[in-house]
Amino acid sequence: MYKIARGKRVKKKWVVLLLALFFVSSGCGREVQTVTENRLLMDTLVSINVYALKPADESPIRRAIAAAFAEMSRLDSLFSAYRADSEVAKLNREATMAGVAITNDMDSVLQASQWAAQISGGAFDITVAPILRLWGFGTDSLGLPAPEKIAGRRAYVDYENLVITSDAANHQKSVTFRQPGMAIDLGGVAKGYVVDRGLAALQRAGIRDAMITAGGDLRTITSPLTAGRRYIWIQHPRPANPDSASGSFFGRFKLEGDAAVSTSGDYERFFINDNKRYHHIVDPHTGYPADKAISATVIAATSIQADALSTALFVLGPERGIALADSLPAVEAVIFYKKGDKLEWETTKILQEKLEVFNR
Repeated sequence: MYKIARGKRVKKKWVVLLLALFFVSSGCGREVQTVTENRLLMDTLVSINVYALKPADESPIRRAIAAAFAEMSRLDSLFSAYRADSEVAKLNREATMAGVAITNDMDSVLQASQWAAQISGGAFDITVAPILRLWGFGTDSLGLPAPEKIAGRRAYVDYENLVITSDAANHQKSVTFRQPGMAIDLGGVAKGYVVDRGLAALQRAGIRDAMITAGGDLRTITSPLTAGRRYIWIQHPRPANPDSASGSFFGRFKLEGDAAVSTSGDYERFFINDNKRYHHIVDPHTGYPADKAISATVIAATSIQADALSTALFVLGPERGIALADSLPAVEAVIFYKKGDKLEWETTKILQEKLEVFNR
């Protein structure tokens, strides 16, 4: 008998957003006007918040937000795993037969994905899609696959069998899968790219202070209005009182300037079978949900980087994950894990000094 658990993520992200906005509004000497719009994209609630000095003309701000949402919606249609006409679907149908031409946006996402795969030793791997399908994540058919089926699908998973080639004469790139049966899933990286492009659209429209949140991903740009005045609250992965705002958070840290934050956790999408939790972050090397961490939060310069790294560090676990984060410039992280019945955490050196812990 399976118990399916999902759907609380949006509510919790609203709490994080409200706390961040409250600090921005009350923490500086000048009055800040906040313009906010929300839409459902990428199977989550996406919020765009623009900050300006009062009194601000909202018309150009709302036009900028509309342009950002339009760009994010366009990209969502390219990367969707649920649309037959998406670019991902075309690659999964045709890339084993011949090289498939890709857009510049797809190239950017694939390049970032391969970078994350290489530096993590394959802990992050977008070719894990055949195994995710077997588990039924992203569908209404969640279930525990037979071990022999998982073993069979593992033969299709290897980021090195995804080949990106460039035709310099035609200024065109293409993708080929070396192994029949391969497929990609961009759930661990595309959302970050979409957030980055949404923020870039705001900047092109002249916005200089904003925050975009999308599920577990967040990116900010700052002006003197908010610089050094924005806290990020880390959700407690195993809260004693999940319905209490104060009890839902482990702690917080201050963002000093422009940054991106992403969290991957085993509480986002999962099911329970025989009192064991099976979540959607699958270890590409085993074909089973990664079991070395409970959640991983990453701070980086861009959302695409933070998004991919939060998944990679979750799979690697605290020791190898924090070592990887410490080796990368401008990357900080905290990883939660279980040690016996106790919740433990490890952080990068710099974040350790910034993190305020409220709820252990």
